[in-house]
Amino acid sequence: MKRIVLCIVSLCLSFSLAPAFANEPGFARGYAQALLDQSSGDLGLEARITQDAGTIEIAGEQCLSPQERQAIAQQLTGAGPIIKVQWQLNCPQPEAPVVAKASTGLVWLPTTEIFRAPQADPREPQLALKYQQYQTRGQHITIGAVQAGETFSLVEGSYGEGTWQIGLQGGIFSIFNQDKDSNDLTNTDYIVGLPVSYRKGNWSGRVRLFHQSSHLGDEFILNDNINRRLDISFEALDVLVSHDWKQLRLYGGGGYLVRTTENLDRGLLQGGGEWRINNVIGELDLSLGANFKALDAQDWTINQAYQSALIFSRNKREIRLLLEYYHGKSFNGEFFLNRLEYFGLGVQFGI
Repeated sequence: MKRIVLCIVSLCLSFSLAPAFANEPGFARGYAQALLDQSSGDLGLEARITQDAGTIEIAGEQCLSPQERQAIAQQLTGAGPIIKVQWQLNCPQPEAPVVAKASTGLVWLPTTEIFRAPQADPREPQLALKYQQYQTRGQHITIGAVQAGETFSLVEGSYGEGTWQIGLQGGIFSIFNQDKDSNDLTNTDYIVGLPVSYRKGNWSGRVRLFHQSSHLGDEFILNDNINRRLDISFEALDVLVSHDWKQLRLYGGGGYLVRTTENLDRGLLQGGGEWRINNVIGELDLSLGANFKALDAQDWTINQAYQSALIFSRNKREIRLLLEYYHGKSFNGEFFLNRLEYFGLGVQFGI
């Protein structure tokens, strides 16, 4: 029996983007509308974008009491990109707008992440199944990839006009050779990290200390007669800064390997961008991402990762149908110095 059952879904990515861009009100508006639909769906409230970064206007046909507006505003500003809420309601008498800013107290186990993980980075913890066609070491190999991981938000609070958050990351990344009768486990990487994030309006950033270690599969060692391997393990500190322009996002930063095996050189640079268009097909969103990473240990080769995702979202959860391309040095630890190119399909599950 196969160890892996991969759902391969054909993606249709030939769309007219200009009209979707014109009608897209931005990430903050979608974030606010999702919270409103979940907590106050019977009130018929609509989130609208404003000219002020981090500010959302809530419109509706009903006249809510100041207490009701305050409760909704506090919920919207509890985490994420919104720092101020304004109102446009059908009230008989004009009232001063009820404005709420992020709470100054601590919030334990917040429900959102204020820094979104880079979409196309193949080593961000996620829950995914993937089918990939590798070209590496002069071979063409069919790979089944299983990724199990998450970034879990522990606590958040406010600082200045922004919000900070501390979390915990964990991820397991395994690849299986589907060309072998026993679907050999080839490599597994483990990542554990402590991210500290901050968001103010459309700006966000993450500082992360993380550990990565890599291990060859026993079947790969036996079937390929491996008698020497790379013992890749390191701890690294990296920093990323991100800015949102409506549905366009750009990010960049770098890092340093604070401890390594195999005498690895220590510097790294990373950058990339994402573009999300809502309601491309019915309720489905389209997100395009590119991630570029270069490490001194890989002679500063620019590792290029591209991903398109068709996204179905409901109740703060989402399913992504993926189409991927990668070109550069391998991110699989035991093959760290090998060149790698692949095309892939997959499905990713997230909160």
